[in-house]
Amino acid sequence: MSGLAKQGDRGRTVGTGASGDTTLYADKVAEDALLGSLKEIDGVRVLSEEAGIVGEGHVLAIVDPLDGSSNFEKGIPFYCTSVAITEGDQLGDITVGVVRDLVTGDAYSAVRGGGARKNGHAIRTSSVDVASSAVVGVDLSRSGSDLVSRLGPLISGVKRQVHLGANALELCFLAEGRTDAFVDIRGQIRITDFAAAYLVAKEAGAVFSDERGSELKPSFDLEHRFSFVASGGESLHRQILDLCLARGR
Repeated sequence: MSGLAKQGDRGRTVGTGASGDTTLYADKVAEDALLGSLKEIDGVRVLSEEAGIVGEGHVLAIVDPLDGSSNFEKGIPFYCTSVAITEGDQLGDITVGVVRDLVTGDAYSAVRGGGARKNGHAIRTSSVDVASSAVVGVDLSRSGSDLVSRLGPLISGVKRQVHLGANALELCFLAEGRTDAFVDIRGQIRITDFAAAYLVAKEAGAVFSDERGSELKPSFDLEHRFSFVASGGESLHRQILDLCLARGR
């Protein structure tokens, strides 16, 4: 990635991906490298944000070669690669999740039932259980005024709100306790942005639901988009949900 930046290719585009988003040259390079490795594994098909479904097999690799591509394009040092492995079509079927910070080199990983790790060391979510003391990630990218207004009680009700521009990596920050919750209720997240980091955060102790507290049931394809709320524990989660819904009652 640093080589691309030196060549002035941060903003170079090469078309439109299977998801419908503009494909940066960096997206394509990252995807080609990842697909090249995964194609060598028998029985694995890949769902990628740029290429769509590639290959055949009973095991599905859900990948985002460059999450945070807008950051990369602008030279903001916060972007990552993520890979999730599943043999089913529900979140509970994901068995492995890996997120690699492409700036620092940090690797977050989880195996279902085996906890979460950063660079091989166990990580856990924070113990903050009061919303007014919580640092919360809130994604408002391309949100309309109605959603911004709706999230007013949340933004004013927590200690601080942040958004860094790569949701998978931000969920890993939640997993290791750097932040205490993460809210994205725009209805825009795709499974490729979410699957690997979901398992990392879940295995680290995070609680997930939609904005009304219901179980997440996203489809494993590029068409379905959804919302989620993630928190470091049950008590904080209930408070975050109450703040999200304060103006919707």
